[in-house]
Amino acid sequence: MPRGAELWQALYGAWRLARLDRHALHYFDLSHRGTWRSFWAAAYCYPFFLFERWLELPVENVANSSLGHIFLVESIAYVVGWTAFPLAALALCRWLGREERGFDFITAYNWSIILQTALFVMIGLLSLIVPDSTAVALQRMGLIAALIYEWFIALVAIGGGGWIAGLIVILDIVLGLFIQLTALSLY
Repeated sequence: MPRGAELWQALYGAWRLARLDRHALHYFDLSHRGTWRSFWAAAYCYPFFLFERWLELPVENVANSSLGHIFLVESIAYVVGWTAFPLAALALCRWLGREERGFDFITAYNWSIILQTALFVMIGLLSLIVPDSTAVALQRMGLIAALIYEWFIALVAIGGGGWIAGLIVILDIVLGLFIQLTALSLY
């Protein structure tokens, strides 16, 4: 599990990407080993993911199913999301002739999820104390910011222009919605 300097360097790179720094990829280990190690971000994010899901859980879902069942389904969906999207993104990058750059994207994207998770947990907590209309506005702004962030990461890491970055974001949206709707249908 990456710790210490390796973890902080990757998080700093993710932060630099969030600040639209085109040179931020230099902070990541872009070797295949570095790509593998970037998947540890899933372990760091998992407890916060569960907390975020708990904050968003509709009361009627709890009435129809147990919390254990819901969190088991959500945990499986979490693992599927962390594995299906990188595979699909790499397949798209291979088709576009940018397979090696796709690994760079996966590395930076994986580490960026830690920052995105922190953002959405903060929005979830704020949503508990602000009016519903403000909560919805915060969630939408957070989603738009996350999509722009992902687009920029794809633009810098994969190259090839904004349309390729846009395809990556669309792929993530479609796959994410499919996984989320499938999980919701199971409880």
